[in-house]
Amino acid sequence: MSTPPGLVETKLQYPDGSLRAFYHRGVQADAKVIQQMFVNQEYSLRRLRRGSELLAGYKAVADAGRSPLIIDAGANIGASAVWFAIEYPKAQVVAFEPEEGNFGVLVKNAHGLNIEPHRAAIGSRDSRVNVADPGNGEWGYRTEISDTGTCVMLSMSGAVERKVAAGSVPFIAKIDIEGAERDLFQETTAWVDRFPLLIVELHDWLLPKQRTAQPFLRCVADRNRDFVYVGENVFSIRND
Repeated sequence: MSTPPGLVETKLQYPDGSLRAFYHRGVQADAKVIQQMFVNQEYSLRRLRRGSELLAGYKAVADAGRSPLIIDAGANIGASAVWFAIEYPKAQVVAFEPEEGNFGVLVKNAHGLNIEPHRAAIGSRDSRVNVADPGNGEWGYRTEISDTGTCVMLSMSGAVERKVAAGSVPFIAKIDIEGAERDLFQETTAWVDRFPLLIVELHDWLLPKQRTAQPFLRCVADRNRDFVYVGENVFSIRND
């Protein structure tokens, strides 16, 4: 397959040694996300003391013939979704990205993998959003809830329930949504208990005095979960 116009192709190596094309736009933001996912492997469970326990849970679900569910909220151009799909080949990855340009690249990168891409924001309820560019590059777009927004926002609880009803078993919810975690964890958070692992990037550093992390911190404070900070991410691990 030829490289789509306007995109650059790089090769990713599968665990079995085979190569797969990954597309990006040759911009700094895309280079950084590729570095984070495929070189630094920032979502690898091998970073965690409880990583082997989580991996055993994934294997048990897959060995039972069921599909571990990975939600990728804020999927950008698909580097995280592709990394998850390669690392956990028995899982179904459901990827949400509201920005149109990012989403187009995500769709190309998801081709042939067990990734279900949605051009949508993710939040605490169904609504609509506008996508704003604050000038932080292609990985820094933010959403603003608006009844007349140009993109849909889907509730996390609804998205998870639909997949559970279809037979999937929640495994990982990765959330990197540039401050919109304030809305996501504000209400209707029972879905959190379904996931053995949440991976959340908080954005108080980016949006000072807006308390974007507060709803997440309140959400997990009273739950029986470990709170592990690694790099930019919180790994919230359920204590069964």
